[in-house]
Amino acid sequence: MKRVWILVCLTSLLLSGCWDNNEVQDINYITALGVDYKDEKYIIYVQMLDFATIAKQESNKQTEKAPIWVGRGTGTTLTEALIDLYTSSQQRVSWGHVTALVLSESVLKPKLLAQVFDLTNRSQEIRYTKWIYGTKDKMEDLFTVSPFFQLSPLHSLLHEPRESYVQFSFIRPIQFVNFIRLYREKAATVLLPSLHISTQNWSENLKQHPILEVNGGFLIKNKELMGWLPRSDLLGTRWLASNNTHAAVVVQADGEAVGSIRLEKPQSTIEVIRKPNDASYRIKLNVFGTVQNIYKQVGIKEMKRLTEDTLRKELLNTFRKAALIHADPYELCLQLYRIDPKLWKKLADQKKEIYDETTLEVDVDVNLRYWGQRKSLNR
Repeated sequence: MKRVWILVCLTSLLLSGCWDNNEVQDINYITALGVDYKDEKYIIYVQMLDFATIAKQESNKQTEKAPIWVGRGTGTTLTEALIDLYTSSQQRVSWGHVTALVLSESVLKPKLLAQVFDLTNRSQEIRYTKWIYGTKDKMEDLFTVSPFFQLSPLHSLLHEPRESYVQFSFIRPIQFVNFIRLYREKAATVLLPSLHISTQNWSENLKQHPILEVNGGFLIKNKELMGWLPRSDLLGTRWLASNNTHAAVVVQADGEAVGSIRLEKPQSTIEVIRKPNDASYRIKLNVFGTVQNIYKQVGIKEMKRLTEDTLRKELLNTFRKAALIHADPYELCLQLYRIDPKLWKKLADQKKEIYDETTLEVDVDVNLRYWGQRKSLNR
């Protein structure tokens, strides 16, 4: 008898330990979370995808769009809004696949943001690596936009912005963990990409197809929203954001286009020039450029000079536009704070602003070459 019980116990060890597992179709998977604030109430939006359908899409060519479900809950607190959402949920909700957090402009205030961060940070399922955006558009519309070729929304800019940024850089996408770091940093200005629905550029069978784009950015300094700037006024930030930046610029002379230059691998440094009661800054930018098109015959030295002038104007224009809303997209104040916190505090107490253009000097050096040539043309 003893041997029988030993055999039963040993056999039980071979049984699967997955009795409490749920099938994919039995769980509601949240992929994006949106928060709005209107009429003194929080509004939570969630984007939900059918992962079983997505798996089929990857193995077979689909002729129909992947279904997108959008949930909405309201309440005087975020917890109440979540409860309102849960009351109508048909199955168990999983937050482990959230890859995007979208905040409306009305939420970008210290007290409201604190509530949002408390909600997301306390959740054991929601990860810190999700992408974060701001928006002026309707959240429900944003969450129902689908990408090209009937692909899953997981392939859209909302969930995966890196590929399009690496190919052609405008405003650098930011993950939640980096946003929080800069948001809580003294003297730092964080640039939050602004998500927008564009209906102007793409069509499907001659029918306009809405698509997501980053049309600008919200600038937040010392936890306060300083304002919003369009993409055209933030072009200077791309040259300091990453050395993986790739972009093309049209070079002009006397208002006439003379060529287009492909620029990549920018290397930038910010030099802080300290004085007893003041500070000034020098941005040094080195970038590689390739001449893609020539519209007007000019010498290589002249093309190099015009390209450097174009980048210098972009950098200074962004500085001027941000200065109008007392924002610091190049984080010049942060550099001073890290080097000399005493001087930074002294200037902050005296309310001395850095937003005077005379405090900034920009040096640009473009290493230019023609398409297909390895050897630099600057030698």
